[in-house]
Amino acid sequence: MKKVGFILLLMFGVSSYAQTDIASDHPDSLRMYVSDPVPVYTKAYMNQYRRYKRIIVKVYPYALYAADVLYELEEDAEEINKRRKKKRLYKDTYKDLKSDFKYFVLDLYTSEGRMLMKLVHRETGMTVFEIAEKYRGKGSAFVFETMGKIWDQDVNVKYDPIKTDKIAEHVIQDIESGIISFNKKVDRIEKEEYKTVKQERKKRIRKNKKQRRKSR
Repeated sequence: MKKVGFILLLMFGVSSYAQTDIASDHPDSLRMYVSDPVPVYTKAYMNQYRRYKRIIVKVYPYALYAADVLYELEEDAEEINKRRKKKRLYKDTYKDLKSDFKYFVLDLYTSEGRMLMKLVHRETGMTVFEIAEKYRGKGSAFVFETMGKIWDQDVNVKYDPIKTDKIAEHVIQDIESGIISFNKKVDRIEKEEYKTVKQERKKRIRKNKKQRRKSR
């Protein structure tokens, strides 16, 4: 598992207004034009924005997919009166969702996995722990929490668009407005495919290391 830590930078955007002197009856006077506020961002802010953009474009489709699955699950559950049948529906759907995510999540950097969990909370209103608890019970949720810690992940993490995740929210707003090109298609990865990808990646890493040694 590759792990990439990151420093969350705190930046502020400032606004500037374009305007000229107030016009008068004098023909040489300048007219006044008032525009909407133009946000001005620091270099550090834009560096973080670009970094989040790369991560979010990769993981956001899976957060949207999870939200769609859980929304449909709740709709189907409303039509089931018997508790046992509803519990079975929850179990089967959660199992399928977990299967869809399993090998994709294993292939993520730590920072990408953390962002995915935040975006799942953004789209579903529940943390990953709360989802596991609701659909599989507290026992399974706590096991899942322990496994998350092994991979340096917090399954209780929440998305905060006002403070800690305001740059991420900026990216998502640009996705939703069409400024950032985005494909919401979810690519499922099977176990054998995942193994093949991992093996090919290890070969490339070894090859690159050898080339670097030779170039020294």
